Amino acid sequence: MRVLHVGCGFRPWRRGGLVAYIEDLMCEQVRRGDEAAYFFSGRMYPRNRGPSLRRWVRDEIPMYEVLNSPLYDHGRQPALEVSEPRVERLLAEVIDEFRPDVLHLQELAGLPSSILDVAHRMGVPTVVTLQDYFFVCPNFKLLDASGRVCSRSDVGASCIATTAADPRPSGALFDATVSYDLERAPALRRLEPARRDPHIRRVASAVGRRAAPTSGPQGTAQDYQRRRQLNVARLSAADRVIAMSERVADIHVALGVDPARVRTVHLTLAHIEKLTPRVAAPDGIVTFGTLGAFESLAKGGRLLLDAVRLLSESAAAGRFRLVVHGWIAPRFAEAAAALDAIELRAPFAPNQLDQMLDEIDVGLMPSIWEEAYGYAGIEFLAKAIPVAANAIGGMTDYVVEGQTGWLNRSCSAEELAGIMAGIVERPEEVVELNAAIRARRDEIVTPIARHADDMQGAYEEARAERLAAASRVGGG
Repeated sequence: MRVLHVGCGFRPWRRGGLVAYIEDLMCEQVRRGDEAAYFFSGRMYPRNRGPSLRRWVRDEIPMYEVLNSPLYDHGRQPALEVSEPRVERLLAEVIDEFRPDVLHLQELAGLPSSILDVAHRMGVPTVVTLQDYFFVCPNFKLLDASGRVCSRSDVGASCIATTAADPRPSGALFDATVSYDLERAPALRRLEPARRDPHIRRVASAVGRRAAPTSGPQGTAQDYQRRRQLNVARLSAADRVIAMSERVADIHVALGVDPARVRTVHLTLAHIEKLTPRVAAPDGIVTFGTLGAFESLAKGGRLLLDAVRLLSESAAAGRFRLVVHGWIAPRFAEAAAALDAIELRAPFAPNQLDQMLDEIDVGLMPSIWEEAYGYAGIEFLAKAIPVAANAIGGMTDYVVEGQTGWLNRSCSAEELAGIMAGIVERPEEVVELNAAIRARRDEIVTPIARHADDMQGAYEEARAERLAAASRVGGG
């Protein structure tokens, strides 16, 4: 089968589970004998007219990179995010060249949702995976300007306020592109990173600030309302919509997506099945761990700090520690320095994860947004580490009380501190859950090959749906 994947970015120019999933799935499909190609919004160069298409090949996969997409400021360009003729023409050109059996839309950032219309006009079946809320929310996370989960149907004014309050710089993609290219320049690669990297960051940041044509929301409340309505209609017209968790499916259906199109499939990453389960044996001090919680407020950074403060003032003081891995925002690093129980570590690569997680007894998932799934939680479980998570988003698909962990039903620092205190008082619970997870690991962890089988089934269903629709039209 020939599968044209559509998304945003490539590793290592972009990091995160979404782009990792796209690349892992494509590599598995090629390994099993299918043909995969990737059409994606990519790098942004200052003063470079666009958009244009750069063709290159990685791991036998044709890469069709849209350079200088007009959609450079994700979420703040509502009119372009539903229709951009130049990008549409580039996709049509790639479809003519690659001749896919199915188009798999993985992510919309940097691309207009009208690419689904292009595929439909050209007779290509479409499968859409929902790995965040960008179709229905311009800030990806379904949070409003005050940080509350947004379930509104009349969203225009709220979207204006939310995108205006977002601190993300408009030139972030220009910044990332300059950083990526400079880090790989032969003359600079010879320098020590400690000497080189601060200069690269300063240059890239300055370029990013100057390169973005505008900043702030570039549309009206009506534009944002139309964005929501058109995107819901386009999802309802897709041949298959794959939600990565039950909660993601429920939210999109509640907002108007045709439930007949939607099914839930838990996605995975290739490295997860390779993680080695650990045998729990707490030695008197319970080690809690988190992957990325100190990146942002949405990831639960403030909530986790507050919980540790409360726990440090209780009878549990001195009997626990919190190990924080991943990129750490400066505001959280400064606050954590005042808490003896917190140990800050560095960003990490997937191949470091197995050894890194060996010291952790309990994983923490304190996200306050409707986390679409949360690969970190599955990574903990693959290591047989029980998880304490907020009862929100996709995390409830795999955190089951008494089986795989504990749920913070109020999503509050007070309840999380109480859960952690109970674990410190009864570390035998960690041992029991660790054993239960190890016994059920094959149910919890999906190998990438088995997941590719699931996606193959979705592609076949999409093709059958498209053929049936064409037959109905022809018969009429």
